[in-house]
This record gives sequence, structure tokens and C-alpha cells, in this order.
Amino acid sequence: MTGAQELRYAAFAEAVTLASLICIAMPLKRLADIPAATSIMGPIHGIVFLFFIWIVIRSWAEGLVNGWGAGRLVLGAMIPFAGFVNERWLARGFAGEDT
Repeated sequence: MTGAQELRYAAFAEAVTLASLICIAMPLKRLADIPAATSIMGPIHGIVFLFFIWIVIRSWAEGLVNGWGAGRLVLGAMIPFAGFVNERWLARGFAGEDT
């Protein structure tokens, strides 16, 4: 797996876990009184988020993305559904690199 593929997969995984936390786990906790939903999904998202940040820093250090791109990826990871936009941005940016 190339660095570009790792970065794309990590961006997608982070976006999916954030969307799951916000759209599934939090409503289950608040509306259905199931606090275990966030107790399970929260740590899963946290681990995926830390892994994503690690991949972004590594990709920046390797020159795969520049400082602006790394900042965009990190900011997008904190805004719901922006991670999906970032994954598509990465797909277009790495289109010629066998991703």
C-alpha cells in the first residue's frame, strides 16, 4: 500500500467514524437513552482520529502533502462530513499515482 492510499483510507475511516458518532451514537444516547452507544463509538473514533493525525504528519514529513494540505486535512477531520470532501480531494490529487 502506498502512502497516498494510506492517507486516503485514513481520511475515509476518520470521516466514517465521526459521522457514525454524530449521526448514530449521539442520537441513540440522547433520544433512545442508550449511553453505551457513545461509550463504544467515542473511543473508536478517538483511536481512528489519532491514527489519522499520525498519517497526516507522516505524509507531510515525506512530502506527500504540503503544509496547507496537512492543515486542510486536520481541519476537515474536525468538521462533520468534511472528511469525505477531503478524501475526494486526495483522490483527485493522487489520481495519476496508482491509488
